[in-house]
Amino acid sequence: MLRTLLHVANVLLVAGITLVAFQIRTDDASSREGVDDALSEEFIRGDANDDNRVDVSDVVFMLGSLFRGAERPPCLAAADTNDDGRLDIADPIWMLAYQFRGGPMPPAPFPLAGEDPTPDLACRRTARPPIPAVGEYGGPDRLLTEEEELSWRRGRELFDRPRRTSEGLGPLFNGDSCRGCHLDPVVGGSGGLDVNVLRFAHVNEVGVVTQLPTGPAVSRHELPGVAHDEVPVDANVIEPRQTPTLLGLGLVDRIAETTILANADPDDADADGISGRARLVDGRVGRFGHKCGIPSLLDFVADAMINELGVTIDPANSSFAGGSDTDAIADPELTDAEFTDLVFFVAHLSAPPRNFPASAAGVARIVKGEENFIAVGCGSCHLPSLAGTDGPVAAYSDFLLHDIADPDRHCVTEDTVEPLEFRTAPLWGLRDTAPYLHDGSASTISDAINRHFGEALTAKSAYQALSFDERSKLVEFLRSL
Repeated sequence: MLRTLLHVANVLLVAGITLVAFQIRTDDASSREGVDDALSEEFIRGDANDDNRVDVSDVVFMLGSLFRGAERPPCLAAADTNDDGRLDIADPIWMLAYQFRGGPMPPAPFPLAGEDPTPDLACRRTARPPIPAVGEYGGPDRLLTEEEELSWRRGRELFDRPRRTSEGLGPLFNGDSCRGCHLDPVVGGSGGLDVNVLRFAHVNEVGVVTQLPTGPAVSRHELPGVAHDEVPVDANVIEPRQTPTLLGLGLVDRIAETTILANADPDDADADGISGRARLVDGRVGRFGHKCGIPSLLDFVADAMINELGVTIDPANSSFAGGSDTDAIADPELTDAEFTDLVFFVAHLSAPPRNFPASAAGVARIVKGEENFIAVGCGSCHLPSLAGTDGPVAAYSDFLLHDIADPDRHCVTEDTVEPLEFRTAPLWGLRDTAPYLHDGSASTISDAINRHFGEALTAKSAYQALSFDERSKLVEFLRSL
């Protein structure tokens, strides 16, 4: 009897709130008729507090505005979650059902910003927030046309926005967004030790490293009800992998294959001790990943969507794409248009800008540091620049594989790549990407240099033979990148 009375009281309370909400409707919300389409602008349906995200804070904001006389929504159309032309209790109820009960998504524009397809409620017209200038951290690598800027913005929003399970996240994943790992020092940058992923293999009694059938990596997270991804018991080589920066990768993508191949010397024909070699992947030169396992930036993004987020795309876009998975969301989970915008954003992220000291004396030390860098032999692999379609690409890498890892530490192998072989890591942005090396095992730049072996032994010995001041100049040069 008491339970029945409580249920009736709850129903009456909701009904009363609904009636009040209808009475406090704004004049703007009365009808779709006679509304000037020019009032509409880009917004996200449900983003009542105008913070470019849709979450429970929007529900709180809507309830406060409706029933406590709190701040009016900056964009009424965004607060109209169910797009019925009215602001009432139905809007926060719709949002709560979507977020916590598996209810339907809000109508367009959602989940990305866009213009209102049913213009009815006024929305403040303000200029879009500025994007960083060309060449700045997190900015584009060149001037964009108006259409390109819209694509770049949409791509950045996709990159930055946490993805929901109802949008295809998982079932296994390492982060809920691209920004979840690529965030330092700006969106699109590198990641710290806390977002490292694990790769594994098996080494036998004579030191031969092989991949396991269940390998070579495990995911950090899984959806509720999905078995946790664990390192198999017969894996005895465990290797962390750092999140590399994406800044400037579009410039790297636009380096001709012939330019990279021209620097390869797999048989050390010139007898200088450096035998960099290219890795061919599906007949193309691999240039991305710690072991050059991915040939193009488009493939890199496709690979990350399935392996890092568990999000499927149409495999016609890339042979590295995952076209289906085991969750309940229809595949592909990312549209072709979204994938195009995401790739365009990453492809046109500016390379990290150089950082020079204000004093002439400081600049002189950096200049001398680069001379030392070349003199000791670091520049044999970390080539200062390569020719690209948009001009010189000053990444300080040859994008070739070299045998440089510590022979006393077992590393994970990959197809056609030896465990101790790694791609020459680009050095631009080095000052903001600590810790260093593929596994984050070097906390300082000097430590990273001293952890080079194999083909880098001669250069390392020459670096160690420098005076303390000359070594300092070399490190100061690297910190300017």
